[in-house]
Amino acid sequence: SPAAGGEDCLWYVDRNGSWHPGFDCDFFTFCCGTCHQRYCCRDPLRLLTERQQRHCLAFSPKTIAGIASAVVLFIAIVTTIVCCFMCSCCYLYQRRQHLRTPLQG
Repeated sequence: SPAAGGEDCLWYVDRNGSWHPGFDCDFFTFCCGTCHQRYCCRDPLRLLTERQQRHCLAFSPKTIAGIASAVVLFIAIVTTIVCCFMCSCCYLYQRRQHLRTPLQG
C-alpha cells in the first residue's frame, strides 16, 4: 500500500533499449517515474505501482512486435503445410497419392 512505502522498482528497458535491473526503495519511499525511467522518491502522487510497471513490460512495442512475428510465422508454416498436402504440384501431395494408389487397387 502507498502508506507503507518500500515499493520495489522492477527491471525495465529505457528508451535506448538498455536493460536496467530492478532495485528496492527504502522504507517510506516509492518507485516513481515512467515505463522508461524509474527512481525512488517520497511523493506518493508519483508512485508507479507494481501493476503499472508490469503493464509497461507486457505491452511494450518490442513485445507486441515479437508476438505478432511469431503468429505470422506460425500461420505461414501451417498454410504451407496444408497447401503442400492439397496442391497436386507439390511433392508431399504426389507422395501421398502414390502411397494411396497401390492400396486402393
